[in-house]
Amino acid sequence: MGHFPEIIGYFYNMSPRCILLLFCFLLPVKQHLHAQTADTVFLLSAIVYDDMYIPVPATHVININTHQGDVTDSLGIFRQAVHLSDTLLIRNIAFRDTLIPVAELQKILHIVIKRRLYQLEEARIFEWGATYEDFREAFIDMPVQQTLGASLGLPQQDPEKVPIEMDEKAVKSAGLLLTSPVSFFYYNFSKHAKSARKVYWLKKNHDKQDQFEAIIGPENISEITGLSGAKLDEFMRFLSRQMVCDQNCTELAIFSEIHKLWKIFQDLNDRGMLEE
Repeated sequence: MGHFPEIIGYFYNMSPRCILLLFCFLLPVKQHLHAQTADTVFLLSAIVYDDMYIPVPATHVININTHQGDVTDSLGIFRQAVHLSDTLLIRNIAFRDTLIPVAELQKILHIVIKRRLYQLEEARIFEWGATYEDFREAFIDMPVQQTLGASLGLPQQDPEKVPIEMDEKAVKSAGLLLTSPVSFFYYNFSKHAKSARKVYWLKKNHDKQDQFEAIIGPENISEITGLSGAKLDEFMRFLSRQMVCDQNCTELAIFSEIHKLWKIFQDLNDRGMLEE
């Protein structure tokens, strides 16, 4: 304490120029310490609730920045090592996918997810009889359905086998060029052959395509971003122009790209640089 008046006197006698130089030196040090704090890894613990504030167990919590995750316990609690700038993806088959920034979650320490409604196809129940034995006898007596090929004794095809004319690697291989140059040029340069391959793979990847379209659909994008109306339509157009991922990407890669483009869209919108 004895040196404190001397320190005060030293700063009091400093020239304005020295004070300015000292301030310029301390400012980047302060900014560096602030950035270091933002990049610090810390353990986040939070609870996942449904819309009735009942804890939701067995829910996947994935950090889309580090691709690491955790699963909520019986009380809906998860623990995840995160940065302040990270974003978490909350996934449960019975609920809608939810994206939430760690900075926002750090303030409330809980997440509320909404239930997902599935449309099921109509099921028709036919009466076989009064008892289980009636059903069993009718089922056993039912004739085995055969295809025309099976009834003629023809060999059965593997459903997973891809015909050579639909296999992109096969039709572009040097082996096909050497053994059948006519087929090689037809499969690679005919619009009809290219179109047939495209239709074939679209049908084969139908399930993947449906899943991809559900993720990037307006309803799901609205849940993720909170947008609606004209602003949602604007972001959907932006997404369709900029998105690189397709049905062959993993779901995590699709969500990561949506989140990245959402940040870019917000930045361009704030600057008034969005295309009309």
